[in-house]
Amino acid sequence: MTAEFIDYEEIMEIRNPGDQAFIESLLASEGITYFCQGAHVAPYLFHALPVRLLVKKDQAALAREILQDLSFSSAYSGLKRPEPQDTPE
Repeated sequence: MTAEFIDYEEIMEIRNPGDQAFIESLLASEGITYFCQGAHVAPYLFHALPVRLLVKKDQAALAREILQDLSFSSAYSGLKRPEPQDTPE
């Protein structure tokens, strides 16, 4: 059995464990595949590093839609918007 490669995209940075738990519950309830990078390290570093919320790339738009109207006072930089793509004319 080989491990499946999952291509993730960073959605936001989280600095509060309460916000993290709430966001995780929202994403899990919608069946979105996510990973919170640094979740086990940040509490021991006195939250000097944010937890990076990574979502499966093909579910990133849905995750942004779910999280767009939420306001977290502790979200360091909020939602990360995708870079605009140059479209051929």
